[in-house]
Amino acid sequence: MQQRTPNRFTTGVVALSSIESGDLAALPVIPPAQAPAAPWLVLAMDGSPGFPAAEGAGPVTCVAVGSVFIRMLREITPRLVVMSAPPAGAAEMLAAVAERRRRPTLRLVLLNDPSDVSGRLRALALGFDEALPASVTPEELVGRAQLLLDAPSRAPATPRIAIAPGVQLDLGGRRVRRAGTEIHLRPREYALLAVLATHPGRVFTRRELVDRAWGAGYTGGPRTVDVHVRWLRAKIEQDPERPAHIVTVRGAGYRLDPPAG
Repeated sequence: MQQRTPNRFTTGVVALSSIESGDLAALPVIPPAQAPAAPWLVLAMDGSPGFPAAEGAGPVTCVAVGSVFIRMLREITPRLVVMSAPPAGAAEMLAAVAERRRRPTLRLVLLNDPSDVSGRLRALALGFDEALPASVTPEELVGRAQLLLDAPSRAPATPRIAIAPGVQLDLGGRRVRRAGTEIHLRPREYALLAVLATHPGRVFTRRELVDRAWGAGYTGGPRTVDVHVRWLRAKIEQDPERPAHIVTVRGAGYRLDPPAG
């Protein structure tokens, strides 16, 4: 494979780094016999984290929009996923972990701010195979990716987090249960709850929650968070009018206070 310009990879069929919305109508239909094998899928702010083409990597598909990324997880069945945060948020990370559970041979790599050690540890607990600072050199990133692809499959972690008495969030299964009975949540309700639950006690502003649960490309106002919090409280809190766990911090935002013990 020839060296490409670091900021623009192509699939060999269509360049995806220029896609600016979730519309995939322009993509050509590829007959199964011609579909490229074992592609790599990259989600990064400018469409590429800057790593070079690697021997045996297969085609590299790069996108900058979360909705496109989630669609491409199923469209091209990648062998390796590299996600840069941002733009990767809770919705994209959880979608990747769910796909990892469906296809155990899939490998997930997160790149984030070098100072965010706790974020990398949470990604590993969530089920990512590798979590690296975004300052990692392209050569090391490719080398680690190839080692992951050569390693035998392992079952991803499936942590469960207590949200309220008798209520648990199953991160691996993307489910919330009360006393064993599943509570139905809309996709953004789940993403919002997952952000709060994986950072218990931390206060998030509405804008931070929008960026993490809706993605950096969301153009709506942060007040949508209030609506989703109200829906979550109605489903999870014993007394939604006096919430004990999804707590409003006046003048700041919201935090999750898990049950004691």
